[in-house]
Amino acid sequence: MQRIIFLTAVICLCAGGALAQTDNLLITEYVEGSGNNMALEIFNGTEDLINLGDYSIDRYSNGSTDPVNIPLTTGDLEPGDTWVIVNPQADSALLELADQTDDNLNFSGDDALVLVFNGTQVVDSFGQVGVDPGDYWSCDEGNTQNHTLRRLSSICTGDTDIYDEFDPCLEYSFFPIDVFTGLGYHMADCGAVATDHTTWGTLKANFR
Repeated sequence: MQRIIFLTAVICLCAGGALAQTDNLLITEYVEGSGNNMALEIFNGTEDLINLGDYSIDRYSNGSTDPVNIPLTTGDLEPGDTWVIVNPQADSALLELADQTDDNLNFSGDDALVLVFNGTQVVDSFGQVGVDPGDYWSCDEGNTQNHTLRRLSSICTGDTDIYDEFDPCLEYSFFPIDVFTGLGYHMADCGAVATDHTTWGTLKANFR
C-alpha cells in the first residue's frame, strides 16, 4: 500500500470551487506482461477510508459471462493510497510492488476485469464482458496484450457498464511490456466542482 505522490503546487482557491475527487475506487493500472507478469492497481481517490474487504475483482475470460472471483484482502485503504494485486508467479521485480497476490489473477489481453462492491455493485471495469475480441482489445495507440496500461489522471469515475464497447485509448495511456515503474501511486486531476465552501480537509484529501 503506497500513498499518492503529488508535486508541490501553488493552489489558488476561488469562491465556491474545490478540487474534485473520484466517487469510488478505480482500476488505475493494468499490467499484462511476459510470462506470469500480471498486476492490477486499485486507487482510492475519495476522501474516505475504504475497507477493501467489501470489494473484489471478477475475471471474465475469453468472452465468458461466468466470472472467477478474486476477493481483495480485508483492510483499510486510506485516501490517496493504492492497492496492487499481482500474480504470485510473477518476476521478483513485480512481486516487490505487491500488496496482495492471488493465483486467479492470470488474465490475458482478451479477458474482462470488473471491480465489484459487496459482490453485486459494479464500481469499475476493464474490457467488455461477454465479448471475446480475439487476442486483445486494440485502438490506435496500442492493445491490451503485452502492454502496461495506466489510467489517465483526468478519469474520475469508473466504467460501470460492463457490456459497453471498450476502447482502451479513451481512458488509458500505453507503455511497453513489463513496465512496472508506475505501480504503487496514481495522480488524479479531476478538475473543479462547485461547492458551498472549501475546507483544509478537502484539500488534504486531494494533495497528500
